[in-house]
Parts: sequence; C-alpha cells; structure tokens
Amino acid sequence: MIEATARPTGPRLAFLVKAFPRISETFIINEIIALEQQGLDLHIYSMIHTRDQIRHRLVDQVRSPVTHLPDPLWRSLPKVVGAHVWMLRRAPRRYLSTLLRVLATVDLDLVERFVQAPCLARLLERDGITHVHAGFVHAPGSLAWLVFLLTGMPFSVATHAKDLYHSRSRELRRKLADARVVLTCTRYNVDHLLRICGPAGVRRLRQVYHGTDLDRFRFGPYALARPPLVLTVARLVEKKGLGDLIRACALLRDRGRQFQCRIIGSGVLKLRLERLVSELDLDPLVTLEGPLDQEDVVAWYHQAQVAVLPCVVTSDGDRDGIPNMLIEAAACGVPIVSTPVSGVPELIEHGRTGLLTPPQNPAALAEAIDALLQSPLLREGLRLTARSRVEEGFDVRRNALEIGQELQAVMASDESPGKPRAA
Repeated sequence: MIEATARPTGPRLAFLVKAFPRISETFIINEIIALEQQGLDLHIYSMIHTRDQIRHRLVDQVRSPVTHLPDPLWRSLPKVVGAHVWMLRRAPRRYLSTLLRVLATVDLDLVERFVQAPCLARLLERDGITHVHAGFVHAPGSLAWLVFLLTGMPFSVATHAKDLYHSRSRELRRKLADARVVLTCTRYNVDHLLRICGPAGVRRLRQVYHGTDLDRFRFGPYALARPPLVLTVARLVEKKGLGDLIRACALLRDRGRQFQCRIIGSGVLKLRLERLVSELDLDPLVTLEGPLDQEDVVAWYHQAQVAVLPCVVTSDGDRDGIPNMLIEAAACGVPIVSTPVSGVPELIEHGRTGLLTPPQNPAALAEAIDALLQSPLLREGLRLTARSRVEEGFDVRRNALEIGQELQAVMASDESPGKPRAA
C-alpha cells in the first residue's frame, strides 16, 4: 500500500473502487493508465484488499498511489471510531442528518458504507482530493455519495453491469441525482437508466464504451491450435452461460467434430462446471484452465479458431454489459459467437461482426460454433469486420480520452464544493 506524503496544490481526482487490482477488471486498470497518460493527478482508493491470487503484469504500469480503507472494519475499530468523532465534531448537522437518512433506508449495505464514509472523508482531506470518481455505482457509488452528503465533496460515478442491475431503484435515483456526471458503457444501459431516473433525474449522462489496448490485442494470426480451439475467457458465474457452452460441446462431440474447448477464468461455479464436464464425459475435450495474466490470454486468442460467450440474464436480473472478452477477441481477429443480451449487439452484429444465438439454447449455440469451425470464408469475413468495429468504437485510448475530458470538465466546475441537496 502506497500512502501519499505531500498535499498537492492542484485539482486531484480520487478513483474509488471496491478492490484494486482485480484480475477480472482489466478495463479499470486500462482506464486508470489512460487517464494517467492524459496528465490527471489520480489517487486510487480501494475499499477492500483484493482476494485474487494472481495479478496482471499490466498493473505495474499504474503510477498512481493506492490507499486501502480499513478492511475488515472490526479490526480497525479505533481508527473507524476516531474518524466518526472527527466527522461529528466537524459537521454535526450533516453527520446526524446523513445517519438518519441511512437508517431510514433499512439497507444494511448502506449502513456499512456509512461506517466507512468518515474514514474515506478524512483520507480525502489529507490527500488534497478535490473530486471523487466512483468506478462502480453500487458500493463505491454509495460510499462516494455518503461522503458528498457528509462533506459536500463533489463526485461522479460510472456504472457497468451487475453494479447497475443489482442496485435498488430508489437508492440508485438518489445517488445519480447528486452525481456531477454519470458514465456508462452501453446504449442499453442508457435506456435502462433513463427508465429508472427519467431524463431530468441525472445531471449529465454520458455513454462511453469500455475499450481495449489495440497495440496489445493485435489483429493477426489465429486458429493456430490443433485440433481447432473453441475458447472462452470469463468469470465462472451464471450470467456467462458457460453451462450452455459445455452442453453445446457435447452436441458437437456427438456429431463427430474434431475440436477442443478451453475455459479461462475463475469463479463460484468452478466445481459445478467441472461436474458438468464429467457428467457429459467431456474430459479432456473441455478443460477449465483457471485465471491467467492478460499477456497469457493474448497468446490463447491467437490459438483459438472460435471465441464463444453465451451470455444470459440471470433469475435475479444480473447480466453483462459488453464483456471485455468479446472486445479483445474481436481485436485479435477471432471469430465470435455470443447471444443478444444487454449491450452485446452493439458490438456483435449477427452475420457481420459475429454470430448471435438465442440465450440458453445449447443446440443453436452448437450450430453456430459448427458453422465457424467448418467455414474459413465465413470466419475471415466476420473477423475482418469485427476488428474494424473495435477500431471504430472500442479503442481504450480514444474512449478514455472522452472520460478524462468529462472528469476534467466537472473538476473545473468544482471550484467550490456544492452543498448536499435533498433527495
């Protein structure tokens, strides 16, 4: 953990995330690096310590200091209590009114964020922060909002997938109404936010796609593996639809197709997916490779003949935005099969930049994978147009420049902290 040692004099941005770094959040790492390259003065605040057992080498390029909040809270009780006493003495009316608002929500997560909020507020003052940007709207967004209520510190927020679709609408509306700018990564999300908040419910709403580093994910040779490789890179969670991929592999095996399937990633469904592979007698045709560094993932893309991610909407409403894997695979020139869930069709246009099949339909998924395995001509056409689409809309440097311009604009307007508004 790196601690700041000198108070800066110019505008300084806090980049607030749940955990840093995370193996599954390369888009956050890419965004931070790109913002640093634009000259923004950043300080990263991580609400908890990362639990990942490996880290991307890409993290070594991050120059900004990183500060972790007390985690777990009970182990730092004296520090937490001291921060609350400090906050109560400094702004008793704001402190008590914020506490009452939080208790009235009967939201245990928001209560936990309130416990953290004075700790963060004290660190922000120490480090000379002038604006807080929450990388996600759920826990980081709640924490940034509570600090705003306690201190008037202006904030902005980004929202992506689970953090948006698992948020309670009432609290979401309150947070977004007070944010200087709300950034989201798909047009699908824009429509969802407008349905929840209405056009007047957000001060400024901007859609900017996640991007990837087109120098790292270069278009080039693919399909180097023998037998042909069907590849996915994903967290092992329900919304990725990996059970459907495994069942599709069984159908392809039964047709006598020669191929191999590799699933790269980690997650809570690891044992369940391994059992499914065993039950369908797919060992060693289908293997779960575990998490890998991004540089190793690039090498896998060049081995693959088809990249597959059959996304689904889960029973509790969780869904992807535009998965990073699809952007990376398209950049590398690997033909893609996916499903028209959430923002996926904004990247994958059926028959032009990839193939789309109905979600939760292993038979249709198998047909699409088979079509790509059998047709070099189809693969070549799809991969060329997919790379063009990524160059046009998903270049991380160009997209992060838009984010940086938005953040610099709101920071320039934050010359004097605003007062909390009634939600």
